[in-house]
Amino acid sequence: MYGRNVLKSTEEEFCVDPVKRAVKSYLNIIISLAVSVSTVALLVIVGLMFYKLRVKFYKKWKFHPFDRDECVGEDMDYDVFLCFSSEDENPHGIRILELLESKGYRVCYHVRDFRAGLILDNIIQSIQRSKRTVCLLSTNFVAR
Repeated sequence: MYGRNVLKSTEEEFCVDPVKRAVKSYLNIIISLAVSVSTVALLVIVGLMFYKLRVKFYKKWKFHPFDRDECVGEDMDYDVFLCFSSEDENPHGIRILELLESKGYRVCYHVRDFRAGLILDNIIQSIQRSKRTVCLLSTNFVAR
């Protein structure tokens, strides 16, 4: 009753019925829950529609909205630094190297691309000059 004229107030405004107050608060809670549930349901439906459209775009035009190279403009020498044990070169390491290069990736391969010098310096430089590093983890790799 703050800011109201007392002389113009009704008896109901002075004496609040607890039953009416409880009903009013329950209605407010129910309405809030209904709005919240419907909002969540709407968000789920929109998310599913976006997902289905994304799949349709990819299937039809091979377009994916999140396909991008986050390293564009960084002038990297290689797309991938392929790291594996020299004992794993045949057949696994070479097969992965061939697959990556057949897809158009520029691969830093230690036998072919390392410069003369310390192996550790070559590894550090290859990691710095590559967008990504792929390691073929095997028992031979871990043992070294």
